[in-house]
Amino acid sequence: MLGEADYGEQLSRMCTFGLRSERFERRSQWIRAAAGAFTLIELLVVIGIIGILAGLLLPALARAREQGRFAECLNQQKQMGIATALYVDDNDAYPLGRQAAVTQWDLCLGGYLGGKDNPLTPEARTVLFKCPSATIRNSSIVLNYSANPNVFKEITATEGPAKPESVRRPSDVILVADSIQYRPDGTSHALLWGVSGSSGSPVFWNNGNPANKDAAILLGTDQDKVLSTLDPNGANFRYRHAGNSTQALLADGHTERIGKGRVRDGNLYTNY
Repeated sequence: MLGEADYGEQLSRMCTFGLRSERFERRSQWIRAAAGAFTLIELLVVIGIIGILAGLLLPALARAREQGRFAECLNQQKQMGIATALYVDDNDAYPLGRQAAVTQWDLCLGGYLGGKDNPLTPEARTVLFKCPSATIRNSSIVLNYSANPNVFKEITATEGPAKPESVRRPSDVILVADSIQYRPDGTSHALLWGVSGSSGSPVFWNNGNPANKDAAILLGTDQDKVLSTLDPNGANFRYRHAGNSTQALLADGHTERIGKGRVRDGNLYTNY
């Protein structure tokens, strides 16, 4: 039999063991919880890796989106090329570039592209005339492409539409291309009348020198901003694809991406 002292000592050891067991269990739970959680350093490393991956992937995604928009723009211009061929076949002339307060080339082609078959109303214009890469976006149907004024002509009392035979180098001559958005709603001029050839002379005079056929035209501002209708800076090429190229439809029906500084006199003049 245990004496009173021995019994007290045994009871004390049992209580102490219980307390130790409880502390051990709590410590084990803490260790298990800590093992399943991130430390601050680990968390910072993970965040850093995510940042690096995002830095690598986002530019690639942006390029992929722009490539998709470029493909859409190319397809739209190809359809404009088909519509132009149909118009020329029906009228033995290229579309009117612009006739003040009457009509312009996109309205003349609109009836061939699903718009209203009436060149005297803006309802003839379709979404095909909106560039998917345009900087200024608008829910309205606006024009983001401008035409070569030597093919789609400004109609006056002394100037009529251009005849098909007047374009002697159809694989070289641009019909329409990406252009500057000069109005608050993102609209572009109907014609590239603000472009100057390599000599500094406005191309709409159509007085190019055959010797300069491969010389680069003068660069414009290449910036979308609100400008006066009479400001020639607003009637120029816009190199908005991939940051340095314009998409153009040429007279033989093919489309071409042309880098900034690579549009030549021969792409615009038709007098040789």
